[in-house]
Amino acid sequence: MKRVALLLTGFLAIILLMQLISAEIIIVQNPNNIYNLGNIISIPIKITSLSETGNAFTIKLICNGAETEVHREYIILSAGQETERNPPIPLIKNFIGELSGDCKIKYIYGGEIKLTNEFLISNRININITSSKKDFSPEEQIIIEGVAKKINGEEVNGFVEMQTYPEDGLKTISASNTVKNGLFTLTFAVPRDTVSKNYLFSINIYEKDSSSSVTNVGSADYSIFIKQIPTNLEIILDKEEVEPEEVMKTMAILHDQTGQPISSTSIITIFNSNEKKVGQNEISDNGFLEISIPPAEAPGKWIIKAESNGIISQSSFIIKPLEKISTEIIKSTLIVTNIGNVLYNKSVLVKIGQETLNLDVNLNVGESQKYSLKAPNGEYDVDVIIDGKSNLNEKVLLTGSAIDLKESGIGLENTTIIWMVIIIILAFFGLRVLRRLYNKKFFGYLPGKNARPVLVDSKKESLLPFTSKNSLETKNKAELELSIKGERQDISLICLKIRNLNKLKENKTKYLEILQNIIEIAESQKSYMYGTPENIFFLYVPIKTKTFKNERTALDFAQKISEILNSYNKMAKEKIDFGLSVTYGAIVANISGHILKFMAMGNLMNISKKIASLSDGEALISDAMRAKLGTDVKTQKKETSSDTPVYALKEVRNDERAQEFIRRFMDRMDKG
Repeated sequence: MKRVALLLTGFLAIILLMQLISAEIIIVQNPNNIYNLGNIISIPIKITSLSETGNAFTIKLICNGAETEVHREYIILSAGQETERNPPIPLIKNFIGELSGDCKIKYIYGGEIKLTNEFLISNRININITSSKKDFSPEEQIIIEGVAKKINGEEVNGFVEMQTYPEDGLKTISASNTVKNGLFTLTFAVPRDTVSKNYLFSINIYEKDSSSSVTNVGSADYSIFIKQIPTNLEIILDKEEVEPEEVMKTMAILHDQTGQPISSTSIITIFNSNEKKVGQNEISDNGFLEISIPPAEAPGKWIIKAESNGIISQSSFIIKPLEKISTEIIKSTLIVTNIGNVLYNKSVLVKIGQETLNLDVNLNVGESQKYSLKAPNGEYDVDVIIDGKSNLNEKVLLTGSAIDLKESGIGLENTTIIWMVIIIILAFFGLRVLRRLYNKKFFGYLPGKNARPVLVDSKKESLLPFTSKNSLETKNKAELELSIKGERQDISLICLKIRNLNKLKENKTKYLEILQNIIEIAESQKSYMYGTPENIFFLYVPIKTKTFKNERTALDFAQKISEILNSYNKMAKEKIDFGLSVTYGAIVANISGHILKFMAMGNLMNISKKIASLSDGEALISDAMRAKLGTDVKTQKKETSSDTPVYALKEVRNDERAQEFIRRFMDRMDKG
């Protein structure tokens, strides 16, 4: 009986074990390595059974030790039957709660349990900002662009928001936009009065699910620098009113958008009450310009103009009226001189011994008057009292019958004027005689129908720009102004520098004739001329040439000048030592009659002269001109000791017209 009972127990155990292992779960495909919130996990599985069975099928999501049930159903299987299941698992908070991190999916059917490989569920978004520009001006449009991708590599479709960090001291600025297919753009600007410094912006990107709950998020910082922009040029005066012979101090301070000073250099120009320029200087940061007021300068308003970084400012101060005389005694003569700046018409007390005399003085500025002092023979204390204060006190030996004070002789100022008139008259007649003799020896004429007088050689050659009839002449004259209202013009500029001008004059060369012919050619090209025979500037200005493309014309003409002068040097005993530059820059221009009045912007003229001084007879071009010429020329940077980039020409396209021009010019010179 015991044996039968034992066999029956074993048989029942075998039947129970067969029921437990009668079903099997097969995971057809394991999940991906990474999922973001909002994704749907869909893992296909199979359930097989060796015998007829019916059990609950359960799916659970396990993350970092926590788990939640995400699927349940009851499955009945016949013996040998197989069924497939692929229930979706949406990774949203309403379904999986707060689960995230390292996770697995657990499948349960009856006593059978299977786990998937481990995978990651994350809400992270990676942000890559692609914008490269970092420096901006106040009120300039700032554009931040970038790419946003979820950690699983999928492109984000959501929202982007940006805002400032309060600790930066910037007024609250925000911007927002949508993120489409992983791309986003933010556009904003900072206020005009924003302080110049670095600012950090916080950029946040997020996605939402169908229930408007935030799923995936990401953040990044972006730094920009706000530049200092010159907005105001302040002129500071140490006093608003001065007297003659006093010193006025002034300085110019350039301010940025917040009123803070900017490191800069200012050009300060002083004009007297007759609007005549009496001084100009370049002042660096915090530097003072001292203005000495001349003696006897008439009362009036002086103007101070300052320019820095394209900003021009103006201020003024007043020369006060000054009633002042000086007195001195020479032997027995009192000399009174008006050293003020207005008519002196006051009474002065003169005390001789114990007697006081009243002296009415009426003197124009600079005038003097003599007064004879009389008294019975002896030594007297003479005291001159002006406005109640003693001005002069001396012991003087006097003679006469009684104490007296009388006007004597012609005033020193009047005597000076008479002598000046005599000298001027004599000089006038002397110059006329010398000019006649001078012109017979040195005065010649240019060849041609419209011959004009040209000074072939003279040690007294005028340095005024193209004004003397005995010097170079031009119909297209330009005059440099310090301050002008006009139109901005981008010009091409040639500078011809003659280094050995004195030797050319001493050896009586025909250099002026050559230069005059070059100027006539420039006139035919509608070029303006400015300068002296030592530095001649040729200005190609659009308002005259009627075209904005003057660069090639200027370059061709500079090469022509070089070839003309080099050809001349081959035949000349005293060669012309010259340099040439071709530059490009801006001026403010205004045509008055036939004269171009202009103000160069920046240091255009100085750069042009500097490059010309580096030239050894060839045309050198500036960096700005090289950029404008583009592919028309091939250049090579010239190594110099200067920090100014200079380029020599290697090749110029279509240069045949320049060669033909030189040939015709040399034929003309030979005939002349």
